[in-house]
Amino acid sequence: MALLPGSLAWLAGTVMFTVTFQQLRKANRDERIPLLLGHPTRHPGKIFLYRAVALVLLMLSFYAWSDVLGYWAIGLIFIGAIPAVALNIRHNRQVQTLAGGS
Repeated sequence: MALLPGSLAWLAGTVMFTVTFQQLRKANRDERIPLLLGHPTRHPGKIFLYRAVALVLLMLSFYAWSDVLGYWAIGLIFIGAIPAVALNIRHNRQVQTLAGGS
């Protein structure tokens, strides 16, 4: 697989993964969303499909870049998740602030 399609797959997967978190955030405006383990109170069903597609795209980018980077290309999947993780932390802090906690 060429590097340009792999890079585009990574970008599309990262954006799609971040957009799915935005949808999850909208469904749970006033509640914390678990970062790693657990499930939010409301979880729209279509998010499962979008996340699956995002993960497939991120895995395709790993496949494309593995010839160049070797197994270090697995880091692309984790790097692609950073924007969604950052938004999750930000959302949980806002919910905590609105609830009056510190």
